[in-house]
Amino acid sequence: MTEAETLKIPAPAVRCEYLTPGGTDLRDAFTDSHHRAFVTLDLANATLRAHVAPGAKPPVLVGAFFMMRWPIAPVSNDRANALLDEIAPRAATLAARAQLRAPGGVLFPTGTGTAIDRIQMACAATWDDPARLKEE
Repeated sequence: MTEAETLKIPAPAVRCEYLTPGGTDLRDAFTDSHHRAFVTLDLANATLRAHVAPGAKPPVLVGAFFMMRWPIAPVSNDRANALLDEIAPRAATLAARAQLRAPGGVLFPTGTGTAIDRIQMACAATWDDPARLKEE
């Protein structure tokens, strides 16, 4: 098979659970009760969402069982939804390649560390990238 004949296999999709467009759910929860906002990837169900964690203290664990979580700034719903769209391809890579039945827990094969790093960088940028914080 030549290079021209090579088939490109599409990446598996991740289902994004979007927040209500135009709202400020994350910002309001932070302002009113200092709840922290997170992006969460459910590896077992390949679901990605932005949400507010209960309680004023940030959770200790970044990942537990089949869930991975990254902190984000309390941005508008539209910005959070755009962030989900931005990181969905990397999250799909993690969901597709993670071995959920590995002895001792979840196993990430070689190469998935880059996807984790890119998701972390995108989530961290919500704190200091002014373009992500501007209102439309």
